[in-house]
Amino acid sequence: MSNEYKEEKVASPITGLDNCFKVFNDTEAHYLCMGSGYMASSNFTLEDENFQKQMENSPELVKALQHYDEETDLIWIPTVLNMGKLGMIFPEGNLGNWNWVYAKNVDISEEEQKNYPVPGKDGEYYKSKLDVDNAQRFDKDKFLEACQAMGVVKDGRLDTSGVNDGE
Repeated sequence: MSNEYKEEKVASPITGLDNCFKVFNDTEAHYLCMGSGYMASSNFTLEDENFQKQMENSPELVKALQHYDEETDLIWIPTVLNMGKLGMIFPEGNLGNWNWVYAKNVDISEEEQKNYPVPGKDGEYYKSKLDVDNAQRFDKDKFLEACQAMGVVKDGRLDTSGVNDGE
């Protein structure tokens, strides 16, 4: 058995297009559709108790938007892409009207940090936050454009190789 990951392009059960990437080894597979922004993993099933518990704690929108793919027996959900210093992409809205939001991570001035205490840690304050007030919004079919705005797309695929540069 090999633990080496392989990658291939597959058809997306959401869009029907071959803009979905499957990263897999002998024991697990992960999927990301760059067209829709939906993702799945080999444990995203109706039978997997851990996944079902995770879904119970997910935002209502993610629960409402989940898609069951009969062919693979997998549940696909909208991606929440947290890239640390670069920020986060997440779905926002309701079942009838939702979009992708890209919020940058911004530094909090030393003066303002007192307004952002770290819970349970006296005298410690957050040094950065998501700038949701100035977030960019993209139509629900524009996930790729949100990733491009974040700077994590190369050749139509997610590329996080430069994410930790400069740390």
